[in-house]
Amino acid sequence: MSAPPPPGSLPPPIEGAAAGALAPTERPNPAYAQLHRAYADAYGGIDRLRQALDAPVKTLGGTDAWLGPEAREWGSRLDEERARLRKAADRVLWDIYDRLSSTPRTLPRV
Repeated sequence: MSAPPPPGSLPPPIEGAAAGALAPTERPNPAYAQLHRAYADAYGGIDRLRQALDAPVKTLGGTDAWLGPEAREWGSRLDEERARLRKAADRVLWDIYDRLSSTPRTLPRV
């Protein structure tokens, strides 16, 4: 699984002058604006989470301080956990993206 498209690929929330230009029967959807901000924030910080186990993997594989079957088993488990962490990080982004993509930018004016 890879990361979804960046926030800039989605239409921005309708705010300011654009909100004033809406038809009289429409208004900006605050839920869309909130999801858009949440997606941009999550997308901007997700790389730190995706790379959180890269340094330990590099350290374990790049030195001969710990060798043997236990080291190989531990290293294998570390690689598996790194893959799970990356998949979970991407899933978080996809969940927000899917919700944002299905949320209308405008609502009927009541």
